[in-house]
Amino acid sequence: MAIAPTFQDYYEQHTGRGVWKWNVALDAYQRHFNSFASKAGSMLEIGVQSGGSINMYHAVLPNLYYYGMDINRNCEAFKDATTTIYLGDQASVPGWLHFFSVVATQGLDICIDDGGHQAHQMLATIQQVLPHMNQGGFFLTEDIHGVNDDYLSKFFHPAADAIGLSHLVDSVHLYPFVLGVQMAPGIWQPPAAVATYSTFADLMKSLPQHLGTAVKLENPTWGANWLTADALKNFFNTFYNIYEGVVREEPEHCHNGMADTCAMIVTNTEQQNLVKGVHIYKTHAIVEVHAAPPVIAAYRKGSQWIAYNGP
Repeated sequence: MAIAPTFQDYYEQHTGRGVWKWNVALDAYQRHFNSFASKAGSMLEIGVQSGGSINMYHAVLPNLYYYGMDINRNCEAFKDATTTIYLGDQASVPGWLHFFSVVATQGLDICIDDGGHQAHQMLATIQQVLPHMNQGGFFLTEDIHGVNDDYLSKFFHPAADAIGLSHLVDSVHLYPFVLGVQMAPGIWQPPAAVATYSTFADLMKSLPQHLGTAVKLENPTWGANWLTADALKNFFNTFYNIYEGVVREEPEHCHNGMADTCAMIVTNTEQQNLVKGVHIYKTHAIVEVHAAPPVIAAYRKGSQWIAYNGP
């Protein structure tokens, strides 16, 4: 039996249909989706773009059925025996009701929101999809760029309300530009902590002392459940800086063209230089610390880009 490639290896070698993903998102995929590589199930990607990601998911997660949601009618060309394309607006509640009542009636094991990236679109998506995630499933929102808008009040705080309403959430994971929600039971575990702190202030102050390791936040006086809306809002407030790096284009002004070579590269914030990931559980949190400032970038892959045909 052939061994499925990693997301990072597949993406590095990808040609053909266009795809454009942040390296931090690919790393999160590999961590949290790897357990689905040998499982049957279903996944949804909002934002099909030019279809290159469909090939990637079929290669790395060969047993998952793929649903793609987009408003571009040209994406329907990607339909096949293992791929359904649903033409719909991710901000439309009636559209989601139709999707789960007629299309993905068995729920989802993975959901990736790589759609319009506006706060109201991402919020409608997490609100409507979380109740339909299967046990052990993983929901992921990517391309959350807080430097462009107030995503803290427009997305993160109401998203905390939606997450806090679910009794099936195992953990919440924060990465630069990425929010992940693990439904119980969770399998992936973060690295063991080398030190424990009882306040946000002490933990944040300690990060430069623990490069390349992980530290723990634990305080029994804060209650028995840190996955409530209020607790999550405190985490989102504290670590919002990992969503605020300034993005530049290389070469300049390449984003809106279709040249094969185009990269989006981040000028890191202080937190992005230090915080690799934040993993929030009911009774504690683990913060991974970079060994050195990372390169956060999205390199365009592929040469086949479809035209837009939609509302």
